[in-house]
Amino acid sequence: MTDSTDEDSPECRTCGDPVGPASEQRVVTTVEDGAAVYRYFCTDDCREQWESSNSA
Repeated sequence: MTDSTDEDSPECRTCGDPVGPASEQRVVTTVEDGAAVYRYFCTDDCREQWESSNSA
């Protein structure tokens, strides 16, 4: 296995920062139209902000 670099790191769905391998990283996985969709977040705060904006 190789380490991820900033160049291939996904962006945080909320703030746009690169999401690197860290203990604060969060991923929300859903199935849409039969395909897995991954949403990456750099912290719990960003994930919670995204969830609250999508539940309204």
